[in-house]
Amino acid sequence: MCTRHNFSLHYPLGSKPTHHGENVYAILRAPRGAGTEAVVLSSPYRMEDSLHGSTLPGIALMVALAKYFRAQGSWAKDIIFLITEHELVGFQAWLDAYHDVHTAPGVIDPGMLQARSGPIQAGINLELHSSRIKRLDLKLVGLNGQLPNLDLFNLVVELCLRESVHTTFHGQVSPYDLPPFEDWLHSFKTMTAMMAAQATGQPNGGHGLFHRYAIQALTLEGHADGVAVVSVGFDEVGRVLEGVFSSLNNLLERFHQSFFFYLLPSPRRYVSIGLYSPAFALIGLPGLLKAGVLFLSLSGDAKSADKASTKETASLWSALPCMTVSHTIGFLLMVAPSYFDHFGHHFHLSSQESVYFGYVAALVVSLFLPLVVGARKEKERSAHKCAVLLAFSTVVFSLALVNISFATAITVIAIPVLFTTGSTKHWVTVLIHRLLQLLIHPFVFSFLIIFVQAMSFDGWEPRYIQNNLSYSFLGHKKFVLFSVEDWLLYGNWTFVITCLGLIPVWLQMWMV
Repeated sequence: MCTRHNFSLHYPLGSKPTHHGENVYAILRAPRGAGTEAVVLSSPYRMEDSLHGSTLPGIALMVALAKYFRAQGSWAKDIIFLITEHELVGFQAWLDAYHDVHTAPGVIDPGMLQARSGPIQAGINLELHSSRIKRLDLKLVGLNGQLPNLDLFNLVVELCLRESVHTTFHGQVSPYDLPPFEDWLHSFKTMTAMMAAQATGQPNGGHGLFHRYAIQALTLEGHADGVAVVSVGFDEVGRVLEGVFSSLNNLLERFHQSFFFYLLPSPRRYVSIGLYSPAFALIGLPGLLKAGVLFLSLSGDAKSADKASTKETASLWSALPCMTVSHTIGFLLMVAPSYFDHFGHHFHLSSQESVYFGYVAALVVSLFLPLVVGARKEKERSAHKCAVLLAFSTVVFSLALVNISFATAITVIAIPVLFTTGSTKHWVTVLIHRLLQLLIHPFVFSFLIIFVQAMSFDGWEPRYIQNNLSYSFLGHKKFVLFSVEDWLLYGNWTFVITCLGLIPVWLQMWMV
């Protein structure tokens, strides 16, 4: 029996309109279980005119599987079939209602569920765009860079191989018998694509919102295009899903044996946390070493150790006012979107333009902070630089425990600039260094990424620079608003980490 689930979204910006949605779900009660455990098969509802492609073929397969599973009497876990409306909002509302929590109080009203099962152990999100497909793209990345247990991914890959269903990972195929260098290059591209997706903190499918509830989930997206010679239909994909749910049905306990922290250069190989952690530590180590050198240089003359210790402490404390100001500014930027939006509406600006130009104004004002601080002694500059490096290392090494891709990207970009901050006084070198500092500001750097992507699509032809600058400007306005929305709706940490961690460090670096 199908059950309707009604929910509401109270948009937090602008005129705060309310949008209503409806999910549909059904629970197949296990004849051999007590309803204490469940697994989920889900699909977002998209029509044929959707920008992301229709999911009607996947929904049709879900209905067929529900009828097939119902005729079997071997199920020990309940199976929940879920169809959501409004993409991730529908998933978030249903999960909140199922677990009786409010992830975004005052923004998403999850409503009430008429029927429930037990704790959900795993989920598969199905997105088939055609009745005949040539490849299944496997999507893992969840909210804030979370990943499902590697055993679930390996299970799907193995079953697809047995049923001759061609799989891709981030759109990359897995060719065999490549020369060593080409194999390494292909693996590097695949792993880089995964890290780029993970670094954003955004889920690349509806499965990504399940992870915060300790539910292992991934998305299977079927595409009609691909390198496979023969396409497959509902029979082959259905057998894969039957095998997945049969395996999940036989689980006696939750996933725990395999890795939750890993990187994938291909669907058949992985890099565990024990391998990539030392590599990341080596990338971030120069910052800590430089901070140590600066800390020791503050001690002064070794013959007067006691007096030097007193001076050192005073010098280190001299960086506290700048740190306090920078973190206060970061906190104000985190809570500023609603105020920017309210102020912009007095000038008849949209929420997107109000928030964007508010942050542009904040960036321009922050450029004049060195004039407010004024000139300082060399020892105070060294203490300030030491504090900046320690603050940066604290942010990235803490972040690496949760989202290694985000931490790696930040470290690779910022360490060369931070390492050389304040190391020269020649005006040409200082000017170049100031330009580099400005380019790695999170606001500016995100615009550069959008512009570089636009230029790469057009083959880097100079005649497209003006158009791509215009498109990048429009795209950057949407990006900033989406970052705020992801924080307010789903709890994406990227916006918060940027405001409370990255921007304060940048402000301190700018004031050195």
